[in-house]
Amino acid sequence: MFRTFSRPAVAAALFSLSLASATPAAAINLFSVQQDAEVGRQAAQDAERQLPMLRDGTTEGYINAIVQRLAAVAPGPRFPYRARVVNAAEINAFALPGGYVYVNRGLIEAVRNEGELAGVLAHEMAHVAQRHGTSQATKAYGAQMGVGLLGSLLGGRDHRLGVGEQVIGSLGLNALFMKFSRNAESEADRVGAQMMSRAGYDPMAMANFFDLLAAQQRGNPSAVSQFFSDHPSPQNRSARIRALAAQLGRGRGAQVGGLQTVQSRLDRMPAASRRQGLARTTSRLRRG
Repeated sequence: MFRTFSRPAVAAALFSLSLASATPAAAINLFSVQQDAEVGRQAAQDAERQLPMLRDGTTEGYINAIVQRLAAVAPGPRFPYRARVVNAAEINAFALPGGYVYVNRGLIEAVRNEGELAGVLAHEMAHVAQRHGTSQATKAYGAQMGVGLLGSLLGGRDHRLGVGEQVIGSLGLNALFMKFSRNAESEADRVGAQMMSRAGYDPMAMANFFDLLAAQQRGNPSAVSQFFSDHPSPQNRSARIRALAAQLGRGRGAQVGGLQTVQSRLDRMPAASRRQGLARTTSRLRRG
């Protein structure tokens, strides 16, 4: 005998399966693309009120020139990507839904070439393109509220309106600052490397940056402790990216140029904020 199931019950079952999926992109996302942009804008405003921002048009102009090259080949929704520089000495970067990318001054000072910087930017932009932030918020909401309630929300198309707002209302904007899963990080590595190749960069530079992080961890661990609190260890990631880069091939295209000029400019500025104050600020952002 055939059994019949209500749409909410089917939706709840599908949601529970998506939570166990090994592929982040396959997960159900309660947010629309427009809601990604809106919650990202709100979170960016909150972040910029609390983080020590570097107000330097030359540095931001250079970073955003790279971002626009990568944005032209990014998959997924056409988000208006833009980057800002955090005046922090640690090597780190993060991104928010809707295309808001943040790069620490310490990272810009540490990279050895534009390709390594493009690799970090491509990785963070891939998180945005794959909508990992709001997908993760959806999972957190499912864990808090239960798949039964989510099933009722997903069971009818009309109920989808405003669901993203319900998720943020329940969890707060801090849900967008949670550490990504290893699967999401691996997907961002893969998509980011593909973006690099399409934009004319050698994706091998992303792997080289992971080697730089490993060297920093051995010689100056405080410079990368924040990065490793937010990202997986680079050792296995470097090997995977090298294998993928060999398949993708080296991109053909002129670089934006000007990294050494920007690094010299930063070197003449007052010292950036150190980890102690920044760590407390980041912790507040995550708590909401």
